[in-house]
Amino acid sequence: MRRNRQRYSPKSRQKALVLIGIGVVVCIAVLAFLTSRDDRVSPTGKAGDANVQQQDKSGSQDTADPEAGDQPLVVTGEINTPTTIDYKDLEKDEDLKTMMGDRKKSLGIKESLDMIVKSDESFTVGESTVSMQKILEKAFTKEGKVFQEELSESGSAKPTKIREYGIYVVQPGDNLWNIHFRILRDYYAAKGISVEEKADEPGASGMSSGVGKILKFSETMVIIYNLIEEKVTQDINIIEPLSKVIVYNMDAVFSLLEEINFDNVDRLQFDGKNIWIPAKKS
Repeated sequence: MRRNRQRYSPKSRQKALVLIGIGVVVCIAVLAFLTSRDDRVSPTGKAGDANVQQQDKSGSQDTADPEAGDQPLVVTGEINTPTTIDYKDLEKDEDLKTMMGDRKKSLGIKESLDMIVKSDESFTVGESTVSMQKILEKAFTKEGKVFQEELSESGSAKPTKIREYGIYVVQPGDNLWNIHFRILRDYYAAKGISVEEKADEPGASGMSSGVGKILKFSETMVIIYNLIEEKVTQDINIIEPLSKVIVYNMDAVFSLLEEINFDNVDRLQFDGKNIWIPAKKS
């Protein structure tokens, strides 16, 4: 039995070779595409990670690679550092001296106070640095009151209103009465009112003068702070050098003095705790 052989013409063979060649080229192109795609996709298999890696290489964005032991991404922000005023630099630091002079001038105070410190600031006396916030907290706690404070965006406490406090550093031989009297005379001098040196002494009848009543009431308006023991105290007589300060709430002090007509100062009434001020004539 004869078997028929199928013969291919030269053209058929040439066509087959061309088809095979095209197939090989297509396979190579597909493999190249897949290889290129794998380079762009992160090990997690998420195509979106490729963009992050590209940014990493270009330096435009910091990322962390846990497997490589890199540090995690750190978010930074501006933190406001409270001002600290150093008592010993008041005379030798010209910028600080100018700033303090401006603050005193705005309040009508000259030499009777050492510093004007804001409620969001700190100050240093000797080896002790303390914030006004800490002093106010302890003063309120001692009186059994609740000290309320507001938190800033950075998490630090800040007062609801920035107030100014006068600071006097107690010196050996000082007494509270004379300190108050110097401030009172300083204040009225800025108003053009001269207060006599003996205006705080009792009159001929032995009764306290109006100025004396103001000074007695002022003793209830101040905070005496022991820097070494870090506590509010009442005694300024037993002191070590640079150990105690007297803190004046300037708003409260000036609110009181503004209400007083100095021409009628002797009409003031004081019972040891409260003071009565004659009404001003309209």
